[in-house]
Amino acid sequence: MITLPPFRRPFTHGPAPCLTARLRRSSAPKPVGAVFASFPDWAHEHPLTRDNPALSELISRTAIFIYGLAVTPHRRRQGIARALLTASEEKASSTGYRLATLIHGPELSPFYQRLGYTSADHVTIPMPHAALGVTQPPPFMTAVKALHPGVRIRTVPGAPGPVVTGLLPGWDIPATARFEDGELIA
Repeated sequence: MITLPPFRRPFTHGPAPCLTARLRRSSAPKPVGAVFASFPDWAHEHPLTRDNPALSELISRTAIFIYGLAVTPHRRRQGIARALLTASEEKASSTGYRLATLIHGPELSPFYQRLGYTSADHVTIPMPHAALGVTQPPPFMTAVKALHPGVRIRTVPGAPGPVVTGLLPGWDIPATARFEDGELIA
């Protein structure tokens, strides 16, 4: 885990895991894969967080974004990407992160779904007084995975995609919640 001192945006700050995979049986192991994560851009750039530094910081400490996952072409389909992603999730969870997010092309949906992610064009995160929506431009998708038992990825009637509840205490919705005309009715 790399921890950088705080810098003014657009520089990153806080915990930023960068993990590499190397083959053990090699006498001079070179990296065959890597994963990099940090806080999600929407924690600072979404209209609900842009002018609210406390909320932005709070989300930055609870949601981690996988920015890059790569394996050299001749080492793919050997479980390296799975191992890197799992190790990143475990490190994030052990340091208090409650949600993992990433962006991917639709062809990778089955891979991420096998690892416990839910993929969609749009993901909603309810907060105490509003709902934060994360939408990717086509053809990209957002994938989310709960890293804490209090976080749930739910289907809510009328919602444009999955709804992440429990990211923080009080950020939940009742079982009767629904969406009407793009608004969350709790």
